[in-house]
Amino acid sequence: MVPPFELLTTIRSLRSGARRALALAIGLLAAAPVGADRPPIPVVATIEPLGMLVRELGGERVAVTVLVPPGASPHTFEPQPSDLTRLGDAQLLVEVGGHFDAWIARLRQAASNRTPVLTILTLPGLEPLPAETAPPDARPAAPASATDPHVWLDPLCVRDVIAPALSARLADLDEPARAFYAAHLASFRSRLTELDHEIRAQLAGPRRSYVAFHPAWRYFGARYELDEIGVVERWAGEGPTPRELASLVTAAEKARIPAILIEPQLDPRVARTLAREFGATVVLVDPNGDPADPERTRYLDLMRWNARAFARALGGSEP
Repeated sequence: MVPPFELLTTIRSLRSGARRALALAIGLLAAAPVGADRPPIPVVATIEPLGMLVRELGGERVAVTVLVPPGASPHTFEPQPSDLTRLGDAQLLVEVGGHFDAWIARLRQAASNRTPVLTILTLPGLEPLPAETAPPDARPAAPASATDPHVWLDPLCVRDVIAPALSARLADLDEPARAFYAAHLASFRSRLTELDHEIRAQLAGPRRSYVAFHPAWRYFGARYELDEIGVVERWAGEGPTPRELASLVTAAEKARIPAILIEPQLDPRVARTLAREFGATVVLVDPNGDPADPERTRYLDLMRWNARAFARALGGSEP
């Protein structure tokens, strides 16, 4: 082992950037898992992005189950009886909250135990955006008082609010490994800062307007100064009226929108037809990720994948 004074001399001789990287690495080594024979903490997340964050922060000390499968819409998901067992075995449930994953309330009521819950939308320090105001004839599934739930699509919100709260809750459940969680949190927050710089550089072109299939990207747009011209479906599963389509085509033509953002969880046929109306194309983005795709398995990779898609949809080019 290198004597401590020699290690200190080596660190001081490095440039500041390399010094910070080495310090993080030493911190992670110092926080190596304790009690390796301890079974991992079972955690249930309602959606894949929350599961990604728990895995980033908990590593091998957590076992994460995600209820909404890849390709399914969290807005319309119907839990299965097997999900009740998964929830009953968990030591922590991580949900978005609000009306986004309200279906989890039925499972919680039916569960034999009361699994502790971390609700993202109620975290202190979070500044949620209001959902778009519902029209007078809107269905009650999307009340005007609802909050926009897609907070995980803002990397700095994840860095400053969501990740620290998740890490603290995991550490509370796993007291002997507090140093482990602290080191993983520090590393993840550093990488989120780098991610934010990358996305800003990638989306720095002159075009700032986009059309999305549904309003999932308002946090992302607010963070990177992008303007949502309109959406194809304001509420999941509720198609646009002819008047709304005509208005959207007019707005998209005026803004010279080159593409509509579509999502794998939602039927793209209306968006494809609409795009043809004003000579545009469609570009796939994904707010939820897919464990079967290596580019959309981890949070940082998913956000890079989406940033590249936005660059194409805005008429720019990928690096």
